[in-house]
Amino acid sequence: MALRMLFWVLAALPARCLASAAPISPDAVSLLAFRSACADPAAALSSWMEASDPCSDRWRGVTCQQSSSSSSPPRVRRVVLEGLLLGGDAGVVAALADLPLLSILSLKNNSFKGSLSDVDFSPLAPHVKLLYLSGNGFSGRFPESVLRLRHLRRLDLSGNRLTSTIPPEIGHLLPSLLTLHLARNLLVGPVPTSLEAMTRLAELNVSSNQLQGKVPKHLAAVFPASSFVGNPGLCGAPLRRRCNGQHRVVYGGADTSHELKRGRKRNSDRWMVAMIMAVVGVAVATLFAAALCVALWLKNRNPTKPRASSRTSSMAREETVRFDGCCAEFDVCTLMRGAAEMLGKGATATTYRVAMGGDNVLDDAGVEEGKAGEVVVVKRMRRREGATREDERRRRELAREMGTWRHANVVILRSFYASSDELLLVFDYVPNGSLHSLLHENRGPARVPLDWQTRLKLAQDAAQGLAYLHGVAGGKLSHRHLTSSNILVDADGNARVSDFALLQLLVPAPPDESLQKQDVRGFGVVLLEILTGRSSEEGTVDLPRWARTVVREEWTSEVFDMELLRSKGAEDEMVALLQVALLCVADDPAERPRMAVVAKMIEDIRDRGSKRSRYSASPSQVGHSYESSPSVSEDTTRSTANSSS
Repeated sequence: MALRMLFWVLAALPARCLASAAPISPDAVSLLAFRSACADPAAALSSWMEASDPCSDRWRGVTCQQSSSSSSPPRVRRVVLEGLLLGGDAGVVAALADLPLLSILSLKNNSFKGSLSDVDFSPLAPHVKLLYLSGNGFSGRFPESVLRLRHLRRLDLSGNRLTSTIPPEIGHLLPSLLTLHLARNLLVGPVPTSLEAMTRLAELNVSSNQLQGKVPKHLAAVFPASSFVGNPGLCGAPLRRRCNGQHRVVYGGADTSHELKRGRKRNSDRWMVAMIMAVVGVAVATLFAAALCVALWLKNRNPTKPRASSRTSSMAREETVRFDGCCAEFDVCTLMRGAAEMLGKGATATTYRVAMGGDNVLDDAGVEEGKAGEVVVVKRMRRREGATREDERRRRELAREMGTWRHANVVILRSFYASSDELLLVFDYVPNGSLHSLLHENRGPARVPLDWQTRLKLAQDAAQGLAYLHGVAGGKLSHRHLTSSNILVDADGNARVSDFALLQLLVPAPPDESLQKQDVRGFGVVLLEILTGRSSEEGTVDLPRWARTVVREEWTSEVFDMELLRSKGAEDEMVALLQVALLCVADDPAERPRMAVVAKMIEDIRDRGSKRSRYSASPSQVGHSYESSPSVSEDTTRSTANSSS
């Protein structure tokens, strides 16, 4: 009877009382405070109920994670509320700053407003990695408390009304930032030079503000003009606006007339020194010309005097050779005046990214004359020790041959400069980086995986480019070091093979068919990287041997990259490409197919896939995945150690 009475008492209790007895996440208080303080005209937060739990009841935009202790309740790690018409004062955001384990906060494309500098973000410092507040109406100064978020990787405050300067110390306080977006605000002052200290910074956008001064040299060499456009007061590379003299911009105080007078006096002194140096220079040039005339006269009077050997004259001869598509005014002086950034140093050459455009001038009306600077890639090769005149002749002949290669999937050589000491090769600049970086780097904040169709297209492009190169020069040349780092992706999403035959420029080698078979094996390893997501350059695993072992044990599905699992219906294509890759990496070079055959096999795989998906492709599959906007993912907050971006 007592048990029956207890049962009826419990049954009569309100459901609300029982719900309150269940353990509620300690983060619910902060979330409910945010909901009660913000405007929600579309009832987007209707699932945020007082009697429910944000983790177990799946509140909209909230993601939780179980703590290390199984006895502790799950804690909120992500709050992503984008484009939900939410609004309110900036102080509303402070409620979310009280979530101690929050890793990602995104409120972009809403209607919040007010001074963001009043919000204290420092409680988020231990864990937050992504902070997206773009597309609102936040105003006031740059929020200084953001500078205390030492683990921050992505910061997006674009599309607001911030009116202060960018903190000059931002680069030193947030050295781990991968992206910094401050575009479309009302920010003033210079671009901080401390941004150059951000060695991992891959995305920078301060466009459409009111910034002034010269773009820092290192930033100009790394980031395109689109990162800085829309600031009438900014000048210098990579912008087309040339800095006209030295301008001193003072914020927060007035510059004194004493400084201006000192500047004028320095300019006058410099003018006087320049005049004296010009006079001295003319005198020296006159003496040099007279001495040269005397030497030539004496030489003509004595025809029996021995001349320099043909080897010396040939080796000392400098020449600049231009090919199709290279500007007629290009020369080595123009190249040397450009802003250069070293991209890498290898066994064959040192590679630079050069922005040529230092000759633009302003006319009397202040209008810029001349063309925009051109960005190229320059590979600098030193002369090999012990090289003979014949070696130098063959090297220049091969460089001329390389300049005739034209294919949509090959990086084009536009020009070269040769001297007795070095060879400068000028190639097209390919802006989207390498296949290696797209596959393996930035598996961290806001990574957008390469989808299957994009990977298959890049594989076909690279195969066609390499097949073309194996046929040039009578099939006598090879790459000899083909990796995914030597396959670049251009602005249109096409793969291009680079560095073909560079080793033969350095050390001439006789024609050898086995070297092209070595290229085929290298391409097979690239295909395995595309399929598995693993990098062959880490050296921790023999990728071909590992793939063969997995396939032999009939666990073929275990080979494929986890990022490809979302490609429904493409398993047959993946297996077919895996078979092509295993053919290419066969231990016996005689069993490896020619690149022309490999390219045809991949083309057939892609054609079959196109027919299969012609009527089933979703809008999300259209275009190239690396050009899409970043998606927020908890798995993308971990950055690799060698990530450039």
